[in-house]
Amino acid sequence: MKTIMTCMLAAFMLLARPALGQSDLTALENAIHGKAFGLRSYSVDAVTTFTWFDGKLVPDTVLMHGMGAFFPDTVRQKGSKILIEGQFEMLVHDGPKIAPMGKLPMRLEVELQGAKPAVVIPQLQALLFFPSLGEALKSLPEYVADVLPYPVDGKFQTSCHCFHVLQDGKWSQLPAPDPKFAAPVNIKETPHPTLDQTAIDLKISGTITLVYLISEAGRVDEVWLAKPLGSGLDEIAAKTGRENMFKPATLDTKPVGTVVMQTIPVN
Repeated sequence: MKTIMTCMLAAFMLLARPALGQSDLTALENAIHGKAFGLRSYSVDAVTTFTWFDGKLVPDTVLMHGMGAFFPDTVRQKGSKILIEGQFEMLVHDGPKIAPMGKLPMRLEVELQGAKPAVVIPQLQALLFFPSLGEALKSLPEYVADVLPYPVDGKFQTSCHCFHVLQDGKWSQLPAPDPKFAAPVNIKETPHPTLDQTAIDLKISGTITLVYLISEAGRVDEVWLAKPLGSGLDEIAAKTGRENMFKPATLDTKPVGTVVMQTIPVN
């Protein structure tokens, strides 16, 4: 009888015990639920993915970067992935203040690749998010820090009247104008075949402002969303923008990387 009772007690304890990593998931959800965070990847993609590799969290390819606030709601595990779902809000300048542009759904996916959830989950908050939005703003890459967050009306003076130049892997600033610097030239401008038609179908008009990071080879290496329009139009513009090719900028006739801002009218 004693053996039977012992087995029943052990079975009850096994059933009552939370699933592997469940207590860590609950602790993470309680710690981040409803708070505003800046993503370290600066992604504004609706689904942003990461991979745990060799003890590090590696962001996968990001279609669009930008400055915004992520508000986590739920944390759960699905198969080999940790899913953090919530709302994302682009931040823009509205006069002297920073204002939100409206929330949209966002999901963060972390592929564990065989790593133990109990090892990864306690590290996720620090690895995914800046401690505060202020820290996220201060940590913006220098080549976009003077234009993000973007003004909602498009009228502002940048903090740097200069060119941002990438040479030998290092960024520097040149005062504008500079006769030694030649801006990049778009030699393969890809049209937006579905952008205006989508806007017509949705009865939306306005502008989208993107910032391209153009490499020394003339490729679009990064797209930053400065002023969104929403309804999937920003994603269409970013995908098309990545297909453009440029004659790279030059400094003293040598190719250099730089950034270019493009405002796209949507009618």
